[in-house]
Amino acid sequence: MAILVKRKEKTSPKHGKTPQERTIDELLEKGVIIVDKDAGPTSHTTADNLKSILKIERAGHSGTLDPMVTGVLLIGLNRATRLMEYMLKSDKEYVCLMYVHKSVSEEKIKEALEKFTGKIMQTPPIVSAVKREERERTIYSIDLLDLADENKSVLFRVKCQHGTYIRKLCTDIGEYLGVGAQMKELRRTKAGPLTEDEGIISLDKLRNLYELYIEHRAKSVEHSAFEVELRKYIRPMEDVLKDFKKVYTRDNAVDSICHGSDLAVPGVSELDEDISIGEEIVIMTLKGELIAMGIAYMTSKDVMKKDKGAFVKTTKVFMDIDTYPKRWDFDSAQSEVLNESQN
Repeated sequence: MAILVKRKEKTSPKHGKTPQERTIDELLEKGVIIVDKDAGPTSHTTADNLKSILKIERAGHSGTLDPMVTGVLLIGLNRATRLMEYMLKSDKEYVCLMYVHKSVSEEKIKEALEKFTGKIMQTPPIVSAVKREERERTIYSIDLLDLADENKSVLFRVKCQHGTYIRKLCTDIGEYLGVGAQMKELRRTKAGPLTEDEGIISLDKLRNLYELYIEHRAKSVEHSAFEVELRKYIRPMEDVLKDFKKVYTRDNAVDSICHGSDLAVPGVSELDEDISIGEEIVIMTLKGELIAMGIAYMTSKDVMKKDKGAFVKTTKVFMDIDTYPKRWDFDSAQSEVLNESQN
C-alpha cells in the first residue's frame, strides 16, 4: 500500500520511542502474545493463566475458541486488552479434520468443498454465543490437504470471515454429501494478520522463559539471552494493526489527540492511500506508535487537496497524555532536531 506525504516532517528523539525500543516492562503494558492454546481450557481460562504467569492486571483475548480447539489465541496485555475488540472482526484461518460417516469419492469431496467456498448461509449451532438465526458468511478458500481411512477422514485448510462456525460447516458439508459428517479436530492457524508461524508460544514454555528472564534480571544481567528470546513472543501491540489503514501525525498534533481531540488536516504528515469516508483507521506517530483509533471524515485524496478541516474522528485513545509535548513546547524541540540534522 502506497504512502502519501502531506508534509515532510521530522520527529523529535526526546519524546516517545519506536515500538521495537520498548522495554519488557513496557511491552507487558502495551503488548500482545500469540498463545498456542491447548485443548481443554476455555479461552477465558487461558487468558487468566497468562495473566498469572506474567503477573499483570489485565489480559484479554481476541475471539473465543471452543475448549477443544487448539492454536492461535491472540491475547492483549494490560492496555492492549482494549485493542482486542478490533480483532474480533478479523478474518480467520483453520486446519480441520472432518470425519465423513460413509466413504465417498475424492471427486465428490472436492465438489462439496468447492460448493461451500464463497458466500454461504449459516445458522450458528445451539451452543453458541450469538443469536441463532441464519446469516451470511464468506468462505474465502477451502484447500483439501489429505484423505485417509477410505476418504472418511478429510483434512482441509479453510480461510473464512469472522464468526464462521467450522463445526457447523462440517455438518453442512456432510448433509450435502448425503452421508453426514462431523468435525473431529480443529486448529486455528491465523487470526487477522498474525499466524502460528510468527512467534506462537505455549503457556508452559512462556512460564519457564519468563521465570528465567526474571531470575537473570534480578542479577542485573542486561539483555540476557532470555530477554532476547522473550521479545520474540511479547510483541508490540501495533503488530495486530497491519491490516488497518493508517495516518501518521506531526509531533505537535499528538498530545491533543491524546486528550480526545479529532485529527485535523494540518496535523497530518503521511497517510495510506485509498482511505475512504467512514473507514476505521489507525492514528500513529511518525515513530510508528499507536496513538488512537478513529473514523475517517475524508478520503485520502481530500486530505491531499485541503489545508484545513477535520480528517479523523478519534474514537479510542491508547497513548498517555504528555507522552509528546503540547503545541507550545513543540517548536523549540523541533528546532533542536533540525539544528542537529544540519550540523
